[in-house]
Amino acid sequence: MSQPVETIPKSEIPNPKSNDGPMPAWFEEFRAVYGAGEAHAFILYLNVADYAVPGVPLRPFLTKTLASRDVIAIYNRAEGVTFPLPTMQQKAMEILGLDQAAQDPALAALASLSGTQPQGAVGTQGLAPLPRSPSGALPLLERLLKADARTAVLIEYADSLVPAADMATMSPDDRTALVTLQRWGRDPQLMATGNMVILITANLADIHPALRAASSRYKAIEIPLPDRQARQDYITWYLARKPDAFTMAMTPEELANATAGLSLIHLEDIFLRAELEGALTWELVQEQKAAIIETEYAGLLEMIEPTFGFEAVGGMEPLKEWARAEIIHPVRQGDFQDVPKGVLLVGPPGTGKSFFVKALAREIGFNAVALNLENILGGIVGTSERNLARALSVVRSLSPVLLFIDELDQSDVSSRGNTSGNPVAKNLFNQMLRFLGDESNRGRTIFFGASNRPDLVDPALLRFGRVDAVIPVLLPDEAERRAIVLAQARSQEISIALEAVERIAGETEKYSAADIAAVVTKARKLAKRAGRQEITTDEAQRALSSIRPATLKNADFFTLLAVDAVNDTDLLPPQYAQMLENRQALSERIKAMEQEIEPTARGPREL
Repeated sequence: MSQPVETIPKSEIPNPKSNDGPMPAWFEEFRAVYGAGEAHAFILYLNVADYAVPGVPLRPFLTKTLASRDVIAIYNRAEGVTFPLPTMQQKAMEILGLDQAAQDPALAALASLSGTQPQGAVGTQGLAPLPRSPSGALPLLERLLKADARTAVLIEYADSLVPAADMATMSPDDRTALVTLQRWGRDPQLMATGNMVILITANLADIHPALRAASSRYKAIEIPLPDRQARQDYITWYLARKPDAFTMAMTPEELANATAGLSLIHLEDIFLRAELEGALTWELVQEQKAAIIETEYAGLLEMIEPTFGFEAVGGMEPLKEWARAEIIHPVRQGDFQDVPKGVLLVGPPGTGKSFFVKALAREIGFNAVALNLENILGGIVGTSERNLARALSVVRSLSPVLLFIDELDQSDVSSRGNTSGNPVAKNLFNQMLRFLGDESNRGRTIFFGASNRPDLVDPALLRFGRVDAVIPVLLPDEAERRAIVLAQARSQEISIALEAVERIAGETEKYSAADIAAVVTKARKLAKRAGRQEITTDEAQRALSSIRPATLKNADFFTLLAVDAVNDTDLLPPQYAQMLENRQALSERIKAMEQEIEPTARGPREL
């Protein structure tokens, strides 16, 4: 047996190139970390069910790249211990002293107690069956790891062995498995052998936190979803193999752009569907993508696929100019130093905050995804935290990406939960703080939130370095209302008389963009009923009389909240900037309005 040394020997992991390009970046990181002696125990996570390189899933990819090892042992609860080659199995049995023990009564008793896995599947006869349960399999794997042989142990579905559960609720076998894997990560003797342990899981947060901690000595390496170039390389590879399988209504480059958020296996699913139908169309891609994302991410994430840019946004000229100067132009030039990590849009309901973010996604050319916080919460302890961790891992893998959270003030990630004493809210909040504060995200992940009630968002979430700009999206003035009317008429494909534009713009003070859109929609319907393809002043006036805006009652309250939340006065329209000269007076006005809207139910009273 090898004598302990201070560091792991330099790596002998081969670095074969695939026939179609270089090895994945995550594997190069794995190889470099092992080769430097930094770690011998690893956790591979996230996109583990995908092809590692075109046409090759993760398990055969790892067994191929580690093929110079004397033994590669693969373990999961369902299959037990398996080996990719009969020679490796034979070598393992020799090390364990089981090659002639098929009839050993003691081993037979062990097998009957812990469950067994027959070894004939790889063509070797007469070998003793190995235990399938963790309590029987892990001690044998440990003997292989500490033997004088170059060994790699791959544990699939590692979260089923060491789930992220409270230690008090874990079964004795699960606790034993956890302690065993912890020892493997810290054992100096095992470090000295140069043998390696690889845990594989889809969600890092599903692994017990004791193994995720830095002190465990396990190095977590993310296998990300394929980026645009990886998708395009796979598309080119697949089409070269089946050049006549179906017709294409788009170029490989366009298909790579349209499939952001999908794995290579998802792409293969789309191709197989196209083979059945004989053609790959935009409609097929969008239909399949929507179905895949809904099932894969369980409603946690929703891809934003905008069909419009700033041309569809009426008004908001200062906000559009800010976005061009602070985000779009720097990103296109590769200058990420001053790109904001986070932006919060605040203002009354219906002013177009969500609409603007979708248009920005189109303008910037990033992937864009909405985080559905209502689906993050789970009923089982730890589920909410794991859901958010998984969602944020996927978001990172989509970079460069624009992440959008609507109605941020209504979510558990916007507050520490101190008032309710909810530990889940606190955990989610802390996860979000770490994500937004991660400097490596700058220029790669741009967070946009939207809120009508910024006063309910925890100040820690809004500090510079997490949310760099709090920008008001206020009720439009007359010029902006005019632009909104024209933009709505264009998007609804209806002509509108100039007099009708002026009538609507002039009579919709304190209307939101959504309210104005409703007026134009009503006028369009009235015009069509009259057999006209143009909105006249008659339809405009009738629509104005019919539509009752929802923002009129509390518009001033939401406007004052937005003004008070702004963290850079240059972002405020001049007519509102003066309000910040006397913060005390502004706060008192807000409190007075809040009392009118939500009067307290209890207080002093007389009998």
